[in-house]
Amino acid sequence: MTWILLIIFILAVLFVVGMYWAFDTAFIRKKHRLFTVDTGPLAEYKDVLNKGLNFVNSLESERVYIKSFDGLSLAASYYNNNSDTTILLFHGYRSDGKFDFACAVKYYLEMGLNILIVDQRANGESEGILTTFGIKERRDVVSWAQFINEKYAPQNLFLSGVSMGATTVLMASNLDLPKNVRGIIADCGFTSATDIIKKVAKQAFKINATPIIPILNLICKILGNFSLYETTTVKALSESDIPVFFIHGRCDGFVPCEMSEISYRAARAEKHICIVDNADHGLSFLVDSDNIKKQILEFVNQHC
Repeated sequence: MTWILLIIFILAVLFVVGMYWAFDTAFIRKKHRLFTVDTGPLAEYKDVLNKGLNFVNSLESERVYIKSFDGLSLAASYYNNNSDTTILLFHGYRSDGKFDFACAVKYYLEMGLNILIVDQRANGESEGILTTFGIKERRDVVSWAQFINEKYAPQNLFLSGVSMGATTVLMASNLDLPKNVRGIIADCGFTSATDIIKKVAKQAFKINATPIIPILNLICKILGNFSLYETTTVKALSESDIPVFFIHGRCDGFVPCEMSEISYRAARAEKHICIVDNADHGLSFLVDSDNIKKQILEFVNQHC
């Protein structure tokens, strides 16, 4: 009996340690960027990405700050283009906006837009320990949109995100956004926190995460004050009247293209989707640049 109890105790300890490791791996702030230009699909575009990043870093900008709904100091860079239309850019999981939008910023400036590049919570200069896969971040979208309206008073706002940033703005679509939010541009977003956790666990760790997600969710509630089940893009889009332009690479190896297609079908507002056949994760803008630029321009002009 003693040996049985000891084995049960050891298994219980290992389980608790494993669950905390999963929580730490997925949610707690890390210093390194998830994707780099030195390896993986981005390596092919290293030169053009570095050129774009150098361009962004050469621009004059105003560093701005807000307080989040839960008291965090959040940071962003504002690029004034003397326009009546501003686009707010939200980066992906463990990344930064200058990197994720390195090759888009110049085009948005050429379109005549002001730009706000946001440091999402727990990234960059923004405070926070936890990344919540868009669940808390979606409320930051509302705060940033309200801030831009109060400080700069543009006539039109557009929200745009890549990867988790796309999920963030899509999940924000049914919240109390300002009335001058004219549209959302969502590039390769996932449908929910639970969906992407299950996908990554299976792909990277060969684990079926379905049975452990309820326990992981309990840890999120206790340590992070949020629920993995709180919302999804499907729920938000089914309750939103904001037009959406979806972009996704057919060959996305990180967020399956089907997730944007699911979100697209769920959206009740005016919607458009562009699937780029040969593009991996976040690379649609580079792989099919002329077409994507044309469709973004048409979308923005249509809704201004």
